[in-house]
Amino acid sequence: MKSLPGILIGLAAGVVLGVLLAPDKGKSTRKRISNDADSFFKDLQDQLQSGIETIKEQYTDFVQTSASAKDATGQAQRRAKR
Repeated sequence: MKSLPGILIGLAAGVVLGVLLAPDKGKSTRKRISNDADSFFKDLQDQLQSGIETIKEQYTDFVQTSASAKDATGQAQRRAKR
């Protein structure tokens, strides 16, 4: 765990040096980085939206199941009182 900051600093330095020493021109590299970032954030947004939809569906299913269980419990209590 103590070496984690060193690893992260080394990784960041490697990325910076890789970008600076890349064979492409700076403009080309910046455009590629920008396109990659745009693609990453679009994918992230799609995944988040999909996750939100899944949670909404699961919540709706839970509410319906809970309502059914409540109704069944109420019916069982009424039968038991007879």
